[in-house]
Amino acid sequence: MSRLRGKVVLITGASRGIGRAIAEAVVAEGARAIINYRSSSREAEELVRRLKESGADVLGIRADVSREEDVESMFRVVEENYGELYGIVNNAGHGSAIIWNKGFNELTWGDFEEVINVDLKGTFLCTKFGIRLMRNGGSIINVASISAKTGDTMGIPYLVAKAGIIALTKSMALALAPKTRVNTVVLGSIKTGWINWLSDSEVERLIRYIPMGRLGLPEEVARAVVFLLSDDSSFMTGHAIVIDGGECTACD
Repeated sequence: MSRLRGKVVLITGASRGIGRAIAEAVVAEGARAIINYRSSSREAEELVRRLKESGADVLGIRADVSREEDVESMFRVVEENYGELYGIVNNAGHGSAIIWNKGFNELTWGDFEEVINVDLKGTFLCTKFGIRLMRNGGSIINVASISAKTGDTMGIPYLVAKAGIIALTKSMALALAPKTRVNTVVLGSIKTGWINWLSDSEVERLIRYIPMGRLGLPEEVARAVVFLLSDDSSFMTGHAIVIDGGECTACD
């Protein structure tokens, strides 16, 4: 079954981790994938090469989603190559162990700006410019975190940005309905590079709070994103779908 056959889908921050898994999953479902990246050129080029070798229609575009001129230029390239767009996965996020590990009293407003500019502003900009190419409607997926629901003592700028994404998703869904659907995946502890910011004991303690008894995998997130992109979720918009192994069972 190819639920996205021929559909053009752009994934931001797609060179590694969750974005990479999403790119691989949409291609497996027949999509024509646009791989956005900012600094991980080697990883992005390797991914594009490998997917093309499998017969996929894939295009890599370097752009910083926090910069309006970069985003506008990226979507010009998309239009020149494909003419239109069906899906956007706003996955790009700012990664910094230094900011993540700062306590509240150590944070500066500059720390917040660094994260918000990529996560929240980037989501807004990519939707603003991308929607112009979604002339026949489509599906937009944003990426948030359960910490936006629970709060935390660490990674505070991240959870603030992700809370903004959840609110923005609801507003986008109302503004773009009924033509375009907008949902967000709200992620728990997924096994990606940020785990390296924690000690072994911190990871073990984290897992103890997950009813499923393990970290999530990028591929598990990717399967949910494919569902939300596809017609299988055709009557769903404005929702925050939690993928966390039960970690946030009492969040609501």
